[in-house]
Amino acid sequence: MKTLSTLTLSALFASLAPLAQADVKPDPGDYTALPQGTDVVVLYQQNPRGDKVYSGGKKVADNLGLDLTVGVLRLIHFTEFFNTGLTWDPQIVIPFGYQKTGATDSKNSGLGDITFGGTVWTIADLAKNEHLGWSVFVTAPTGSEKNQGFALSDNRWALDFQVGYIKGLTDKITWDVIAETEFYDEQRSTDAKKDPLLQLHNHLRYNFTPDTYAAISYRHNWGARETLDHETLATSRSNGTIGFTVATMLGKQVQVLGQLMHDTSVREGVKIDNSLQFRLAYFY
Repeated sequence: MKTLSTLTLSALFASLAPLAQADVKPDPGDYTALPQGTDVVVLYQQNPRGDKVYSGGKKVADNLGLDLTVGVLRLIHFTEFFNTGLTWDPQIVIPFGYQKTGATDSKNSGLGDITFGGTVWTIADLAKNEHLGWSVFVTAPTGSEKNQGFALSDNRWALDFQVGYIKGLTDKITWDVIAETEFYDEQRSTDAKKDPLLQLHNHLRYNFTPDTYAAISYRHNWGARETLDHETLATSRSNGTIGFTVATMLGKQVQVLGQLMHDTSVREGVKIDNSLQFRLAYFY
């Protein structure tokens, strides 16, 4: 078994930070523009697990023992965008959780970095199942356990731009594609710098009924090299993830969703062997 050196630990803690934005990764159907006046309360539970750590495409540890239990509260309101006739959804995302790292025998828990922002739709056609939305999210360094390797607390500001498109290919098959770019401020306590992160999300959904679907997803990200005083903490990413999702409505106001994600390739960071997510959404 490989052990974790001090240098490896520094790279590891830098690599954990992108998990802090896991809560705003778009799930299948998230870029659907709902009628103005709709409010949604969403509660997530996520359970990422991972042992292997990679840096520059090489495995630097295989006994990390990362065990995360993450809860996320997301509050969304659909309304008119400043008298333009367009729909937008101002929202706030509040993560919280518990983290255990077996290799370092460390435990962290508390509030994560809060994200706020929203999406403006320039195409919002429920009848034709076609939507085009443009999003801006800001993540604030509000998390607890700062600089202690807590995955939900990166201790820096982040600005996230997304554009998402949904198209009904047939009555049963829907394709979601989302492109994303995230920019980072310097880490507040160390002044570590991080390059922008690029991500592409693809979801292919099969709609068994208007209320129930299954989806296959593939996500890939690039960039986010992190440096401190010209020394590399984390090399650029080129990481891929595949997932499977099932969701259904329970009545007219409650949706339940289950999801399993697995990293297929990791150039930099922790390889997540499996991540279970359960989501409960209440519409009113």
